[in-house]
Amino acid sequence: MTEAWGRTAAGMEMWFPSWSHLGQVRAVCFGRKGGVSEKPWDSLNVGFHVEDDPQNVTVNRQRCVEVIGGRLEDWVMAQQVHGHKVARVTSQDRGKGAYTAENAVSGVDGLVCDSPGVTLGILAADCVPVLFYDPRRGAVGIAHSGWKGTVGHLVREVVSVMKQSFGTDPSDLNVCLGPSIRECCYEVGADVARHVNTEFGSSFLVASPHEPKRPDHFMLSLQNCIRSDLMGCGIPQEKIEDFGECTVCHSDYLFSHRESLGKTGRLLSVVRLPAKR
Repeated sequence: MTEAWGRTAAGMEMWFPSWSHLGQVRAVCFGRKGGVSEKPWDSLNVGFHVEDDPQNVTVNRQRCVEVIGGRLEDWVMAQQVHGHKVARVTSQDRGKGAYTAENAVSGVDGLVCDSPGVTLGILAADCVPVLFYDPRRGAVGIAHSGWKGTVGHLVREVVSVMKQSFGTDPSDLNVCLGPSIRECCYEVGADVARHVNTEFGSSFLVASPHEPKRPDHFMLSLQNCIRSDLMGCGIPQEKIEDFGECTVCHSDYLFSHRESLGKTGRLLSVVRLPAKR
């Protein structure tokens, strides 16, 4: 596992995969600090759908633009329905989900694109943001993988759509798993465990150590499941990077839906091909 590296600027904490900053791609995962939202969304909340003041959300997004480059109207956001569908988008889709959640790309949890100047974005607060970059074809992708998307093999679908759309060879892909809940804190019940066992096998489930002991409760690593799917697609293990820290354990600088009992902001992860000059 390789951890992404980070820095702080203008009060914002952010993390970059090692393959960002290559001049051909920009990929960033943001923390929760450095924005203008008040509690419980403090402070860099970028989700319009969580009852925060929309003006604050827009200001926060504009602050992220200063790091990412381009303009807010270049953003394309997925609706995020906890599914496994993926859409190919182009420059014609710019602005979808940028200023309101109402016009985000409908019915999908993954986006792929090879249009320079378009920023693909995902929101999360425990679910796993997954960022993709194909340097050979000049294409990017992004996915929001909660447990439903994970057992639905969302990341496999991203790779499949990139192969069909751009001719991507999976062995060329660079991938990063962003800030998310991890096995230390992600306890699931029998229903989720049954789906995981069916799709990945029992080795991906660890008996819960928490009291009182419940034999039908397990600790789950979404990251291990996702990594298994990515490697099964032909992506080399050394090209799969992992942010490595848990949103629940570090809710002081990362938003966690579970830790906050559902009342919190959303973290932003983006990937962008810079506009051609």
